[in-house]
Amino acid sequence: MKVLFVDNETDIVTLVELALDGEDDIELTAVTSGEAAMGEIASGGYDMFVFDLMMPPPDGRQLLRAVRSDPVNAGKPVLMCTAKSDAVANDDLRDAGATDVLPKPFDPLSLADVLREIHADG
Repeated sequence: MKVLFVDNETDIVTLVELALDGEDDIELTAVTSGEAAMGEIASGGYDMFVFDLMMPPPDGRQLLRAVRSDPVNAGKPVLMCTAKSDAVANDDLRDAGATDVLPKPFDPLSLADVLREIHADG
């Protein structure tokens, strides 16, 4: 599965890259800006997206809208990653089109399993 991971915090990107490095079934592309993500989204070919919610524009919510408005990507799973995670905020993100919400901090060692589960359900 090809996954686009977007977070403006380079430490988190590095952690995710290390956590998913040995996973033969996950091909990760990680970028550190919404602008870079927009180019990747437009290029197509991803099976799943993981967006940090709070970034300089375009932020995660804008990236979510871009995926959902693109006929090629509209039905693909989108996992929103955020430190501001509570029931109301999570419901709001799901109502906006997110498949699910990954609260920060998350366990990098279980990330591959989370991605597989969401991709299988999505």
